[in-house]
Amino acid sequence: MKKRSKLERGMSYKILLLVGIVVILLIGIGAAYIMMKSSSTPSTTSTTPSSTSTLTAVSSSSAPNNNFYLLVFTQKGIVQAINPFTQTSNFLGFQHVVNISTSVPQQVYYWDEVPAGEMFNASYIVIPVNNGSVYIINPTTLKVVETLNVGKSVGFIGVAYSPNQQYAAIADGPSGIVEVVNLKNLQVVWKDTFVSPTGKTYYPCDVRWTPNGEYLIVPMRFNNTVDLISASNGSVVKIVVASLGSQPYMVSPNMQGTMVAVEYAGNNSVGFYSLPNLQYMGMVQMPSGVTPQRGVFTPNGQYYLEAPANKNEVVVISTSNFKIVQNISLPSINPQGLAAIGITPGDSYAYVVIHGSVSSGGMIVLINLQTLSVAYEVPLTTAPAFILPVSVSTATYLVDNVLLPPITGLHC
Repeated sequence: MKKRSKLERGMSYKILLLVGIVVILLIGIGAAYIMMKSSSTPSTTSTTPSSTSTLTAVSSSSAPNNNFYLLVFTQKGIVQAINPFTQTSNFLGFQHVVNISTSVPQQVYYWDEVPAGEMFNASYIVIPVNNGSVYIINPTTLKVVETLNVGKSVGFIGVAYSPNQQYAAIADGPSGIVEVVNLKNLQVVWKDTFVSPTGKTYYPCDVRWTPNGEYLIVPMRFNNTVDLISASNGSVVKIVVASLGSQPYMVSPNMQGTMVAVEYAGNNSVGFYSLPNLQYMGMVQMPSGVTPQRGVFTPNGQYYLEAPANKNEVVVISTSNFKIVQNISLPSINPQGLAAIGITPGDSYAYVVIHGSVSSGGMIVLINLQTLSVAYEVPLTTAPAFILPVSVSTATYLVDNVLLPPITGLHC
């Protein structure tokens, strides 16, 4: 075999080296092209949800959480256990908890609030009554174990549970009293009276905890202020001074603890402020004839659902531009008006309480937060006051051991 010369071997080596470089360059260019193409794809698809689902509050891929029942407290002091997900047997049982007259001064009409999206698990059920009394109920026996006398006059009084449900904040408008009660031992942690130098009540007609449990948010209706109060000692930390006659009426913080909505009774509007510094963010005027009363933020904070006092509809407000983007029509029950609204455990629904009347009844409506449309309707034979979401096991225990069986046509 003929041997190649050194020159020939050198030429072959250079050719192989050149071929190798070309191959490496081609591989590199191809890889870069693939990477550029794949990186450009998400920018196209990621903008699609924001443009096609402007009224979607929760990811549509999540299955609804139906793992809860409802304890419904009526004006007459009777509790009903409700399964909202069946049309044939949603009324599971009832119990006459407290003996309340049907006259307006003593009715349970206003609110009792658990943290948004949470199951009730407090040591006691705290029921406010319009004459300034607060009944403390054992949740396993539904018996009154104590009565707190917060105020002495007829008017707004309500209760809000702390985020860990170990404390209850109580606000009584007529007396001007705001207090925090330890639900382990039923001792008052602190109590303060908010009145003018002349003795006129500032009328604290609502109270809400910030999600971190650090503050209470209290609208002082006749002082035209919204006060941020230390939950631990009652000291006022910050104040929003509203325009004269605006009458801040109700408040609701979002679940992130970054924003609070304020219903104004004096000018039929809803204001939005940052938390915890209470800086103004926006104002929404309600449509003509609509009186704002109580609202709740969707779990992601994208929308605020306003439940008017005089309409059977939920007004959907965008928190990005503070504009009304939708109205959710609810069943036409007279008299018109919604008593409460909240978020169910698992964040799948907003539950709305249509007050109705003692004689003709009211209704509970679940709004699907994926579609912002009515999902379930539960008619009641009397006027509901407020709702406590409870676990299925808790409701089952009460139905089997405490509550009386359903009675057709019961007006309680």
